Amino acid sequence: MAAKGKILIVDDDPDFTKSTKMILLADGYEVVTASDGKQGLEKVREAVPDVIILDIMMESLFEGFSLVTSLRSDPNFAPYQSIPILMASSVRSDTGSRFAFDDAEDMGNLPEPDDYLDKPFKPRELLERIGQLMARKNR
Repeated sequence: MAAKGKILIVDDDPDFTKSTKMILLADGYEVVTASDGKQGLEKVREAVPDVIILDIMMESLFEGFSLVTSLRSDPNFAPYQSIPILMASSVRSDTGSRFAFDDAEDMGNLPEPDDYLDKPFKPRELLERIGQLMARKNR
């Protein structure tokens, strides 16, 4: 049976990566993982995923954003610019607030992801968001 699609998880938390991978595998997706932004960019080129699940805060606060910036504006990644990106962050559970992607004062000129999920999330919510991003990509 063919996979529903290929998902790249870029996150430095091995527990999050493992649990998210298990949810996606159980629902029929192929899953590739990377533990930082640099490795994530390499995996994008190697695996050419259908959707990327990206942690915002890894080693540095903006590592996730730098990956989005590379994918969306670096000419070397032009073939991959249309891959939907679902950013995930535990900022809300840690601080009670979340990133305001539409607030120029907060975000400056950083590119927005295609979708956002607060960690922790329910498996059903993740699968719904992935399904929506896959449908949007395949239009």
